[in-house]
Amino acid sequence: MRAESRYRQIARTLRREIQEGSLTRGAQLPSEKQLEERFEASRNTIRLALGMLRNQGLIVSRPGRGHYVQDVVPETFHANRVGPGGLHESGMTGQVLEELQLLSATPDIASRLRVPEGDMTVVRRMYRFSGEVSASVSTAYYPMDLVEGTPLMLPEDVESALSVLAEYGQRQVGFVDELETRMPSPQEAGQLELPPGVPVLTVHRTDLSEERPIRLVHTVYAGHSIRYQYENGNMNAYHRD
Repeated sequence: MRAESRYRQIARTLRREIQEGSLTRGAQLPSEKQLEERFEASRNTIRLALGMLRNQGLIVSRPGRGHYVQDVVPETFHANRVGPGGLHESGMTGQVLEELQLLSATPDIASRLRVPEGDMTVVRRMYRFSGEVSASVSTAYYPMDLVEGTPLMLPEDVESALSVLAEYGQRQVGFVDELETRMPSPQEAGQLELPPGVPVLTVHRTDLSEERPIRLVHTVYAGHSIRYQYENGNMNAYHRD
């Protein structure tokens, strides 16, 4: 078997053990020598596997001490992967509706939704948890004229807001993402239970139908718990074992 396939296979095994809890958060991995013996692989192959896990944010390497599972294992958000029904929905579990409001569009919201400033919007604020840890806070803004009379006006969780919009004639055909990193506000640090010095990743996603913007989602992620991944073009080589 080629070295590339072997190190990916080893990385996949170790990643599964981290995700399933066999290798717990903060735990030290077996030494490189022990991993060589376990997987009957060369040191270079083991180091390539460990490097892959490190690049994915699953482990940290401490010179002279070894390799350790991240205290917080980041989730990967496949930003442009197509989900059920051909829609680009997050697909990340654990999201709970916290608040439903009707608010006037601020200049920033109005410019992204292409509605007049002051127009009414339906605002759905959601918290997402990874286990017992707060992972993100999302605020979704919808033009009132698109969602009036739909389930999005109800204070209830919906499985896919984009599917609801599609049912009512506004199918997502594209989106624009704007990403930035910064230090959290005191409120965000409290909501996301952030340790000192941890930044946040903020994402503005504007979903588009063929005619107009249909939704703006502003999400604040704990910077140490998320990994955004974009894929473009032919990905056969990337996904090959």
